[in-house]
Amino acid sequence: MVTELKTEIKYQETFVPGQREPIVILKNLLQAGIITKYVMYEGKNEVRIAGNELFRVAVNQDFVSINGSGNSDCEPVSDPLKQVENLLKSLNVENWTAYGYVAFDIARFYSSYSKAIQQELLYFMIPETELRCTVEGVHIKTTKSLEQIKNQLFIDNQLPNYTPVSLELDFSDREVYQNRIETLIKAIKEGDLHKAIISRSVKVPGDLDAIGTYVVGARANNAARSYCLDIGDVRAVGFSPEILMETNGEGSVITNPLAATRPRSENLKEDTRLSDELFTDAKEVKEHSLSAWLAQSEIASLCLPETVHIFDFMEVKKYRCVQHLSSRVGGKLKIGNTLWDALKVLFPGITVSGIDKEKALEWINRLEDEPRGIYAGGIGWVDSNGSSDIAIAIRSVYQYGNTIHLNAGAGIVAESVPEKEYIESVNKMNTMLTNLVLQS
Repeated sequence: MVTELKTEIKYQETFVPGQREPIVILKNLLQAGIITKYVMYEGKNEVRIAGNELFRVAVNQDFVSINGSGNSDCEPVSDPLKQVENLLKSLNVENWTAYGYVAFDIARFYSSYSKAIQQELLYFMIPETELRCTVEGVHIKTTKSLEQIKNQLFIDNQLPNYTPVSLELDFSDREVYQNRIETLIKAIKEGDLHKAIISRSVKVPGDLDAIGTYVVGARANNAARSYCLDIGDVRAVGFSPEILMETNGEGSVITNPLAATRPRSENLKEDTRLSDELFTDAKEVKEHSLSAWLAQSEIASLCLPETVHIFDFMEVKKYRCVQHLSSRVGGKLKIGNTLWDALKVLFPGITVSGIDKEKALEWINRLEDEPRGIYAGGIGWVDSNGSSDIAIAIRSVYQYGNTIHLNAGAGIVAESVPEKEYIESVNKMNTMLTNLVLQS
């Protein structure tokens, strides 16, 4: 039962001109004790910092809840994404934006996938303080002292010289992973499905330094979206190449499937040869084309027919360790559909689940031992005007409780070669594996 939260809350707002380093601002806010929990998200031409919970909306295996400002509501989980939408609608907060994640494991409420981490499967904070950093300056919204926040923008602290840890993995899972791929290839050839993404999971004991890992990782990785969050029992840092969903208040929705992968090379001639292979290898072309086709089908189910289109088809996107084929698919939502309807259809992303999606989720559930958690879910923001920006949570590292988790997968089709798919997963995992910073 959703009850409207009566407390009327308005943000104080100001703009401070001049470009500043967002990670330094975040560090200053933490050191000053102004914020403790945070989400930092770098998107198109801006970096957003959300600090401390004015309200929190969460989903666990049993309940959907909202808490904050002396109010709370809780109900049994049934259709969590729509329930979260309704709870957020009950907020009496002017022009709110909610920041957080949707774990892959939310799929358990909509499919045969059954695994789940013990931590929350969805978490969004409506922050007490929000900063948007651009080249022009910093936009501040807060329910706290504006002056206190502004002061932190003028403290020019130097970041520590963060040093990544050196981890050696024994690749003992190679045979098990390749056997799983062989099992899946057999099912694909028998017509059970077209494609599925099977992932590997590595656990490392330790205490992740989220900011340190972000700083080191940012030096080595470019990304479509990057993020760093610490909400207590969950931390995440990542450099995602792929946008699950962008929407705006006018009803536009865009998804950006990346599929087909080659490693990068420091040698320009070799790097170009590998890039060209993305177009000449039948397996890679098939993998990408299937993903773009299904993305178009999903968008078409949500949008006005005449607005659905594919653009930037099969562009090569280059990142530090790997390069991919990329397409963008978009449309304008039908009247009555919201960003949460779009998220239900698009989630989990085709390129981290498979085709057909329901069958792929069944095989992922069967072949993978561990719940995926946030991996292959989404991290980003949504707002009260219908806008959103959610990245697929890949090329990332996660801390749940006392354990650090790394995940990487490969898209398997009939033409896949198990040995090559294992190496692809290794290359993807190296995005974060070589950049981990632990708390001293």
